[in-house]
Amino acid sequence: MNQFQVTSDLVNMVYDCMEGDEDLMRYHQEHGTLSMLVLTQYSQPLAHEIARLISQDIEDKIVIEIGAGIGFLAIEIAKLAKQVYAIEVDPAWSWVFTRSLYAHKPPNLTWIFGKAETMLPMLKGDIAVVATHSGINELRELAYKFAPNVIMPLQEFETLRSLTANNK
Repeated sequence: MNQFQVTSDLVNMVYDCMEGDEDLMRYHQEHGTLSMLVLTQYSQPLAHEIARLISQDIEDKIVIEIGAGIGFLAIEIAKLAKQVYAIEVDPAWSWVFTRSLYAHKPPNLTWIFGKAETMLPMLKGDIAVVATHSGINELRELAYKFAPNVIMPLQEFETLRSLTANNK
């Protein structure tokens, strides 16, 4: 079984286990997260394409990705950036990204689990990336607190919008 099939199977397992779960709903209410409870992107080829499209903006920079999901985009960004900090609040995706990180995590990628806001006093970057459909306006505002430049590729590139719609 290839890595992409394993990832797809793990994502589906998370959905099956968590659908309608009271603890999941309570978690997001208690933590004030803006999750749509749907993984926006779990395609490595799509993550590679996003990184390619933003490569001039991220090359040799310190990048903070907010809403990193299962980490495919963070891994692709790390191939180009000086340092990447990937932040993900939803513990459901830990089942999947742990497998992916064991297989592909480069040394310049730091994974942070928790609310991005808690990292504001400690973390500053050159550029922030938000590739999600959850809480877009709120996350854009938050991203500017981490870095002077923000890229929201799913909103900025029409081709990516259609690709992510087909990815679900």
